[in-house]
Amino acid sequence: MEGRAQNNNCCIFSVKQNQLTKMKKCFMFASALLCTSAVLANHSKLNNRIEILSKEAVSVTISITADGKPVKGALVRITSSGMAVGAATSDETGKAAISLPTYGKQLVTIQVSHAMYKDQKLAEIVLENGATFDFVLKSKTESAEMITTESQEKVAKIEEKTAKSEEKTTEYETDAEKLAREREEAVRSQEQLRKEREEAERIATEKKKAAEEKQNTVEKTRETADKERSEAERIKQEAASTTTEEAKRREAEAKQRQQEEAERLKTLEGSKLTDAKAAEDKAKQEAAQKQKEQEKERSEAEKKAKEQEEKAKTEKKAQEEKENAAKEKVENEKEALKEEEKKAEKEAEAKKEAEKEAKEAEKEAREAEKEAKEAEKEAKEAAEEKEAAEELKAKLAKYDEEQKEIDEERQELKKEQKKLDDKIKKGKKLDKLKEDQEKLNEKNKKLDEKQEKLDEKRKKAIKKSK
Repeated sequence: MEGRAQNNNCCIFSVKQNQLTKMKKCFMFASALLCTSAVLANHSKLNNRIEILSKEAVSVTISITADGKPVKGALVRITSSGMAVGAATSDETGKAAISLPTYGKQLVTIQVSHAMYKDQKLAEIVLENGATFDFVLKSKTESAEMITTESQEKVAKIEEKTAKSEEKTTEYETDAEKLAREREEAVRSQEQLRKEREEAERIATEKKKAAEEKQNTVEKTRETADKERSEAERIKQEAASTTTEEAKRREAEAKQRQQEEAERLKTLEGSKLTDAKAAEDKAKQEAAQKQKEQEKERSEAEKKAKEQEEKAKTEKKAQEEKENAAKEKVENEKEALKEEEKKAEKEAEAKKEAEKEAKEAEKEAREAEKEAKEAEKEAKEAAEEKEAAEELKAKLAKYDEEQKEIDEERQELKKEQKKLDDKIKKGKKLDKLKEDQEKLNEKNKKLDEKQEKLDEKRKKAIKKSK
């Protein structure tokens, strides 16, 4: 019996051990299956992410300058493996914006070309959304602005020489006039000097009148200048306002374009670059048109510069001839003066008399200046009196307001007095009414004092202004 029992126990233990082994195998298989599923799921997510990244769109800006100034009309092309994937033409600010609807981080080349500048390119680069690439072009030929600037410098030099010649001519003419006057003075007799003194007095009167008229003209000129400056300031403000409004409008249009571009990009799929042949052709036409216009401007500027230089040279030549004529006149006057200087000694006494009259005229001028100062003093006193009158007027207006307040208080007291009189007529509570009457009398007394103070202030203000 004991042996059978042992055999049975061994069989039971063997069965249980087999069951545990099967359970372990099942558990290991399930674990391996779960791990495989997790790896496959992660791999699927990674593939999806890569696919999403490959569908991104990019927008870049190419900024083009030359000699520190923006270049318009330049053709900008973006190529990949020889195929154009984007193209545009630079605007007035020298910038060209290019958007690629789909881009997968491929290497591209940016090429910039312009008929008046040497071509440049940036090869084997990866574009980043919102990036800006700067290109500085070197000029093949002189631009219209450079031609105009050089011509202006040449004309300025010629005009400077012309101006110097004009100064010399003026000096010669002044010397000639001075010598002529001295010669004429040397040949005059005493009677001629007397007549000339009378003529000088007449001229002095006319000059005084002319000086007054000139002063009026100066004032009108200044007034006109002030108006012109005001008009210029208004025009500047309007121009600045217009510029600000234009900038806001352009900014709004740019935002609208960005929004529309974003909407379009949502509908795009795939990671391959799009062939931009049509855009490239259009950009080429625009660039050619703008460059043709710039070449025309350059030719016109060159023609205009030559005309201005020729004109300046002609004016310079004419001025030099005028200078020589004036110089010759001076020499002639010098010779004539030498002949007459010997005769001028006899007229020295007449000259002294003329100087005496000049001193008397100067004395009269000082007296006139003294009178002008007195008149200015009187005007100042009148202005002070006017200011004092205005101050008095302001004080009296203030006192009138205070008087109005007193009158209003007085009317209120009269009303109270009337009510109190009506109660007294009834003959009731006379003791209480007596107290009320005393209070009312006190109010009237204070108001009278206030009135007296106001009257006193008014009297002092009037007295002070006299």
